[in-house]
Amino acid sequence: MGLVVRAPAKINWTLRVLGRREDGYHEIESLVLAVTLYDELAFSPRGDGRFVLTCDDPGLPTDDGNLICRAAAVMASEASGQVGLNCRLTKRIPVGGGLGGGSSDGAAALMALNRLWSLDWPKERLMAAAARLGSDVPFFIAGGPAVIRGRGERVEPARLAWHGWIVLMLPDLAVSTAEVYRAWRAEQAAAAVREAAIGNGPVPPAVGWMKRAYNMLEQPAMAVCPAVGKLMARAAELLGRPVRMSGSGSTLFTAYDTEIEARQWSTIISRELQLRTYVVQPVEHT
Repeated sequence: MGLVVRAPAKINWTLRVLGRREDGYHEIESLVLAVTLYDELAFSPRGDGRFVLTCDDPGLPTDDGNLICRAAAVMASEASGQVGLNCRLTKRIPVGGGLGGGSSDGAAALMALNRLWSLDWPKERLMAAAARLGSDVPFFIAGGPAVIRGRGERVEPARLAWHGWIVLMLPDLAVSTAEVYRAWRAEQAAAAVREAAIGNGPVPPAVGWMKRAYNMLEQPAMAVCPAVGKLMARAAELLGRPVRMSGSGSTLFTAYDTEIEARQWSTIISRELQLRTYVVQPVEHT
């Protein structure tokens, strides 16, 4: 039997870095939203018992360097009978943009293979397997808005009181997550939160959300790749509202209360700053 599933992108509405852990990872606390930009995974049976991944992006690995293949290896170790599958990945979430596409693909594979191979793993077991695959993978198993803690493996569902539209701005810039975390300094963290708290008086909901958003990795990302900071400042000036970065970058975003307004400004940003843009909404349940 075949199966087609979608894997959503995510944004970090808030991202607090609490310090470096003994295992080398950084302790974080982040309000994360899945958004309506999707990769697609199409599974179909094959007769030789192998799991074969193909992708429309030739730059992506299709072996153990891809979380889909690693997820398949985890699930196949307990599958019985016919486990041969093709998986065709159609990539829409930009690679390396702080949108969690690889982690989402891995989570989607875990859930799809649990169904295709009739393993009937409960959600708790899938979450444990996801944590072994990568820091952001458990969030995509849990679904919906959530606060993630630890290195991302602890997920607490959250309710989102705002249901507007988000403009994603995608610079053609590669930012290394490892380098960004190495550049993080504790003294920058407090400044990021203070900056996000600036602004008084009544504001429309979307603007209010953006004024309260913050990301402690923005300053280190700008140190690693100064062009990110320049684009963020130009976009905020052009839009007349705060612009934030997702994850370790380089994707930028802002929010609007209506689709019409979001699409109008998405077009302006794309034209004026020569950036690829997407207009998306939060996903309540992945």
